[in-house]
Amino acid sequence: MTGSNQVIHSFVWKAGERVLVLGIGILVQIILARLLLPEDFACLAIINAILNYLGLFVQCGLSIAVVQKKDLTKTDLSTLSGISLAVALVLFVALYFLAPAVSRFYDVGDLVWPIRVMGLSLFLYSFNAIQTGLLTRQMRFRTLFFRGLVATTLSGILGIALAYAGFGIWALVAYNVTNILLVVVFMNLIPDLRIRPGYSRESAKALYPFSLKILGTNLISAGGDTVRTLTIGKVYSPSQLAYFDRGLSYSSLVTQVVNASISSVLLPTFSRAQEDRERLTGMVRRSVRMSAFVMVPVLAFVAVAAKPLVGVLLTEKWVPCAVFLSVFCLLRIPGVITSIDKQVFYALGNSQIALYYEAGLLSANLVSLFVLIPRGVLAVAIGFTAVEYLGNLALCLVAARFYGYTLRERWADLRKPVLSTAVVAALCWAVFRLGLGYLPTLLIQAAVAAAAYFALAKLSRDENLGELKNMIISTFKEKSQ
Repeated sequence: MTGSNQVIHSFVWKAGERVLVLGIGILVQIILARLLLPEDFACLAIINAILNYLGLFVQCGLSIAVVQKKDLTKTDLSTLSGISLAVALVLFVALYFLAPAVSRFYDVGDLVWPIRVMGLSLFLYSFNAIQTGLLTRQMRFRTLFFRGLVATTLSGILGIALAYAGFGIWALVAYNVTNILLVVVFMNLIPDLRIRPGYSRESAKALYPFSLKILGTNLISAGGDTVRTLTIGKVYSPSQLAYFDRGLSYSSLVTQVVNASISSVLLPTFSRAQEDRERLTGMVRRSVRMSAFVMVPVLAFVAVAAKPLVGVLLTEKWVPCAVFLSVFCLLRIPGVITSIDKQVFYALGNSQIALYYEAGLLSANLVSLFVLIPRGVLAVAIGFTAVEYLGNLALCLVAARFYGYTLRERWADLRKPVLSTAVVAALCWAVFRLGLGYLPTLLIQAAVAAAAYFALAKLSRDENLGELKNMIISTFKEKSQ
């Protein structure tokens, strides 16, 4: 199997598995949204904004460092774990004592103990990051799949039971904490994934220059989201924050299948092709074509069908978040493509490009936020999206200079799925304008979108259609053997 075929083959296998895990996750999210109030999710958004940012210090780019380092030893893993746990301890103690001040500042309910309990996840992030990196390095995607399946299912059952019993925010806390806890417990049942914390100065010197650059990139990248969420939570009502946050989160769920597959499959594959730039570019182009063929129409469809989709799945109380879901699905489209370029930069050991890119993006997002925050939450979302498109265009220009993937080649790879998607989106919008009920509108839009997209792919002779079909067939044949 050639390098390019191996990438797509692994990608289809990984994506297929993620569909099942993500499907369960989406089902849990839908049930929780139907049972709980927007205000409960606003509280979770504030806690997550703080905790996820602190979690970056704990994880410190560990997964990427574990995958990227050519000669990885047990001492390296022990050192990464030891330093990470020490950082988690310091951050947890600080978070524990600052929780009352955070709760008073936002005044959306008693957040003190929810913050403290969710803060325990910081210790779990350390083990999870390293273990995920090991499994990704070894391309053991079946293990990753079962890990996610067990954790999502069991934690989802607990969260739904607590939500049904009226526990409010605590149902969301339980769901999030038990999810990561079960992941770590499951992984530690596998002997070669048990890591003893320790420290080696030599290993730290070898690993952390690269890891700290990844950390810097992640801190800058997440900085905009964190400041944006916390600002909206302070300036606007909890329900407005909840609608914004759910729209952003649900749009992220749409892309998780591809993004998780990209980072898991492409980074180790690209790392093995570091010395052959022509081969590397060929693998990137096929990956971009396939990602665009699958994800661009999906994101566009959700953007157009957001209102009936939210009305049917989440009930009328969540319909105000539909406009945010539409905007953020459009925001995710360029990221599906440039996430592949980021994996190339990491595979080639150049994390500075992503660092500079995220720094520029953060600056633009902060300016956009503080200019638009007086104009409303929707204006903030639109500004966020505009900045994302400009930033991804800049990243494409950098990729053209760095490893030779030109804009002309990129457009040639994207042209057919993008144009077909534009036609499909127009047809789905026309169906929406008929003014039918939520369910009939959604069903007709889905049927029209699927039929039109595959018909256009055949008419335009889009090679991705046949390639995707062949890869899926060969993957199932391999599994049956």
